[in-house]
Amino acid sequence: MDLDDLIRISDAATDHFRLETLPQYLVPEEVDDFAAWRRGERIRITPENNSWVSELRDLTAAGEHWWRVRILDYPLSEYSAFELFGYQDLDAVGQETFVANRAWHAELSDLHEDFWIYDSTAVRMVYDEEGHFRHPEQRDDLQRYLELRDRALRHAIPLTDYLRKYEPDLIADPL
Repeated sequence: MDLDDLIRISDAATDHFRLETLPQYLVPEEVDDFAAWRRGERIRITPENNSWVSELRDLTAAGEHWWRVRILDYPLSEYSAFELFGYQDLDAVGQETFVANRAWHAELSDLHEDFWIYDSTAVRMVYDEEGHFRHPEQRDDLQRYLELRDRALRHAIPLTDYLRKYEPDLIADPL
């Protein structure tokens, strides 16, 4: 499977679920924003300044469901803080983000595999140890990934609640 296959699957889907478990994701699209974050700049992403956010707004407005669970480890990595800040802008245009601390429950301890579920297709996302994306792998064992999704969701709370309770310093000012 290559990225073109992944895009075709995603484009055909109406339900897009993502499980994220790594302390960081080193993807080229975020290099500048993450560097700015590390300098103390809090850049907001909006439909006006980011084509993906604009597309996500349109897709969710058309009825597509985009949702994710982010499993965190503490101490919180700098990248995870950056990500939690940015998720607020994605949620503002229709994504649903849920967050869990791996230490909350033993059922979360072995969730270290990142994946998407597009309608009824599971795709494992393969990263190296540092968080560089390597390749997607379509999986035949959908039921296993549905069970992992449900397990993560059982122990996660909505992003807004998580930030209010555990990371209030990461709450973005209203746009």
